Amino acid sequence: MKKNNPRWFRVILILVFILPLITFALTTYTIYLKSQMNNLKLKIEELDTSETLASNEVESASQSAVLEDLVLPQIEIGNIMAKANYNIQELDYQVLLNNSVTMLKPYNKGAVKVFYDQREVFEEALYALNNDIPYFIFQNEDKYYLYRSDYSLEGEDKEQYLFSIQIYLYTTPAPAMFPTMALRQGGIPAFVFNGKFQQSNEDYWAILVGLFDDYNEAQTYLKNMDEDLVFELTGLSIADRFTKGIYFSGVETQ
Repeated sequence: MKKNNPRWFRVILILVFILPLITFALTTYTIYLKSQMNNLKLKIEELDTSETLASNEVESASQSAVLEDLVLPQIEIGNIMAKANYNIQELDYQVLLNNSVTMLKPYNKGAVKVFYDQREVFEEALYALNNDIPYFIFQNEDKYYLYRSDYSLEGEDKEQYLFSIQIYLYTTPAPAMFPTMALRQGGIPAFVFNGKFQQSNEDYWAILVGLFDDYNEAQTYLKNMDEDLVFELTGLSIADRFTKGIYFSGVETQ
């Protein structure tokens, strides 16, 4: 006849074998529950995301429909910019030079007139400025040259030929434009000349200074140019300079 195991033995058996099994089972079940909760959270997030996307698509479609029905007005820059009207008392040579055309070509509509009276040439330039007529003004000592695109040629001349002085040459317009504006701010009457190379017929852009109806006058101006001032204004030295001819065709008189 077998003896019953003592009570302490059964307690030890429970502590050593049964409790770890129960703990393992509970831990496994807890991990399972956590995984199910994570899956549930992902499904909820996916649902929220899909609803948001659907809502955004509906909103975008609604906005597109509104934009299709909405006709925006066309705004012209010229109407936004205020046009300044000058009077003769406000004008000086620098103001007229800064507001004159920045580009001329080998052949230009209009003509150049020579003045020795400052007020007279200022009035002629003022009329062009206030009436949007392209013009260019150049002062050499007490002599004024004024180009206007509405000037006609005098007498029976079919074209007018003047001289200018070329100081820089570029194959694109932007590098020519910025130094030209800097020169003008410093009082040097520069403009951009858009010509073509004879052999390739490709465009070039040169910086020219002044207009002259006499070759000797142009040569004198060329020799006396202030190279230090040009360098100070543009950061560029004059490698070479020479005279260049420009034609003006005038306009037909009625």
